[in-house]
Amino acid sequence: MRLIVGNQKTYLTNSEVDTFVEKLSNTCKKENVLIAPTSIYIEKFINNGFVTGCQNVSKYRSGSYTGEISVEQLKSIGVSFAIVGHSEVRKNLGETTLDTNTKIIKLLDEGIVPILCVGETKEERDEEREKDVVLDQINGALEDLSSEEVKKVIIAYEPIWAIGTGNVPNNKEIVDMIITIKNYLKENYDVPGIILYGGSVNSENIDELNQIKEADGYLIGGASTKVFEFMQIIDKCQ
Repeated sequence: MRLIVGNQKTYLTNSEVDTFVEKLSNTCKKENVLIAPTSIYIEKFINNGFVTGCQNVSKYRSGSYTGEISVEQLKSIGVSFAIVGHSEVRKNLGETTLDTNTKIIKLLDEGIVPILCVGETKEERDEEREKDVVLDQINGALEDLSSEEVKKVIIAYEPIWAIGTGNVPNNKEIVDMIITIKNYLKENYDVPGIILYGGSVNSENIDELNQIKEADGYLIGGASTKVFEFMQIIDKCQ
């Protein structure tokens, strides 16, 4: 049974979320299906029994940080996990690897599971630097963490050039990267690692992706906001 994480970004309006919750209340209320809605809808999902997370979190503790959402606030409403290091947050909000590391440490302190996103640009892959780039991101994000702490971190490999483009690496490329990450975690932390693939996962390519036995699940963007498509993906991953 693979882990399915839906990152709904800012696609859905309030009424669309209500429809989503109503139609998927039975299908998605499973331990292996996690939903990361827009932050203003988090409690709506929690109150309807979904395993719910946040798409980002502040690197600061609770205090005078306008517009931020702290780890303590997330814990107080029952959030189970939080996505950190997403390429869109790195690009649009200037998150650094040090920021990601800080967020992971704070999340672990409060018992919230971090989902660490890593991935390379098209240029970096064309230059055959993708493994070095990804391992550098992981190394920085996990700095000062013990093996027991690293064991609690989920890593999502999302090549930046694949996110929202419809372009997906071939299975061999995905396998090579997942094995590289798992070997790194085993050699440095003696941890097997839970590794997801993300980047244009949809109902049309899920059968092909499911052939990758090394993948422990998927981080799904746009397709996680489309009720029937998301249901199809979940069914095919059971």
